[in-house]
Amino acid sequence: MTVRRRLVAIAVALVLLPGFSPAVAQQPGPPKLTWTRCGSTPESRLECASLRVPLDYRHPRGRTIELAISRLPAADPARRRGILLTNPGGPGGSGLGLPEQVPQLLASQPDAVARYDIVGMDPRFIGKSTPVSCGLDDSELALPNWPGPGGFDATVTRTRNIVRKCTDRAAWAMPYATTANTARDMDMVRAVLGEPKLSFLGYSYGTDLGRAYVALFPRQVDRFVLDSNTSPLWTAREADLKFPPHFERMFGLFAAFAARDDARYGLGTDARTARARVDGLIADAEVSPIPSGDDDPFTAPDIRSIVMRLLYAENRFGWLGRFVATLRARQPLPADIAFLGGLRRFTAPPGVPRDNFVAAHLLIKCGDEAYPRDVGQYRRDFESGSRRYPFLGPAMSGISPCAFWPAGPREPIPSVAGSGAGVLLINSTGDPATPYDGALATRRLMPRSRLVTVAVSHHAVLGEFPNACVERTAGDYLVSGDLPDRDVWCGT
Repeated sequence: MTVRRRLVAIAVALVLLPGFSPAVAQQPGPPKLTWTRCGSTPESRLECASLRVPLDYRHPRGRTIELAISRLPAADPARRRGILLTNPGGPGGSGLGLPEQVPQLLASQPDAVARYDIVGMDPRFIGKSTPVSCGLDDSELALPNWPGPGGFDATVTRTRNIVRKCTDRAAWAMPYATTANTARDMDMVRAVLGEPKLSFLGYSYGTDLGRAYVALFPRQVDRFVLDSNTSPLWTAREADLKFPPHFERMFGLFAAFAARDDARYGLGTDARTARARVDGLIADAEVSPIPSGDDDPFTAPDIRSIVMRLLYAENRFGWLGRFVATLRARQPLPADIAFLGGLRRFTAPPGVPRDNFVAAHLLIKCGDEAYPRDVGQYRRDFESGSRRYPFLGPAMSGISPCAFWPAGPREPIPSVAGSGAGVLLINSTGDPATPYDGALATRRLMPRSRLVTVAVSHHAVLGEFPNACVERTAGDYLVSGDLPDRDVWCGT
């Protein structure tokens, strides 16, 4: 996820819900769309439209929901290839604005970008696509589920209350908030736009969507680029438990980074001291929020949340060092990192509930897969994780709202095991959020695919961590459709 723009799953055979047929995603007579300009600047060529899709694909002529999509028309219409649908990750992330950013993400590959209508989408129940809300208040708008005063027991109480609110406000959407249904929506977009095949660029959770589409619609797959791959072999709970050790490693890398420039960051000349001073800042905020000029003071959850987001990628360490140094000095954030203050609050565009990101995230994550129900085991995991991984262990090893989610039939994320499709996979070796194991597992399940590896610690690579080898390989594939002869190892 990108700081300025963006804030897992078991591979099993697809179990079709009663009466479901994948073919309903390709209905005759697609509606005509009305496009309007919607770019972030007057010069932008981005245009937006909406279409209606089935709430329940088992009943395609029943209730519908609105799906908001965007399109950046191909810069070179004479050589237009088709559409490149994009997804920034999540679940819960809005994708309407992403097409505007793809030309910057692939600035070194203008020929590839120019051949596609780049398409964005707010996935179902997110942003402007019939957004859901649980009516959550500020104390409940937290991802991950940071424990507060009262420890584990208080977190259980708060978590149960979150689930109660979601059940009260969003029960109508719960059965249909699945990755598989979003993949069906993707195929509706393809069909409505009149394209025989779909090309796709997805980051992080977007790789779940990409794999689901490949499994459900193999004949419609064209050129797929999956960056920062979730593991199709882990349960969602197993994926949660991978976060604490990997972020602890990233914290260690940051501490060593800061210690190499004590004059700039003031965190000491050795990694242990640097880490202790960041922990000390958070401990101070537990007692009293940290003032920062005229801005609202930073609470301990605020600081943890911002630190976590900056630990997603090693090229954010400079921002993190300056952020911590500024708060330790009780000074306002400098102008070029003032945007970091916005990361402590969930916001939404006009007309979208403020809790939409969290609500949609929970509906999809808890709807794809049942979580364990044993509260005692969560307590043991919480205690163990807090001891071993003090930064993120208390949040990710503890209890999730999914533990109390209403029971019901679930459609798992479709498996690509044995798929004959070939896609381009991209991953860094040190990705803390979607560890490299996920890319290796996907590569084994899809033997015709190719894996591009870059030896850095970064979540989201293509266009996010500048690397000519990665960009050239992806650009060549998007232009020619030909995968490399073998896996590609890119230097830093």
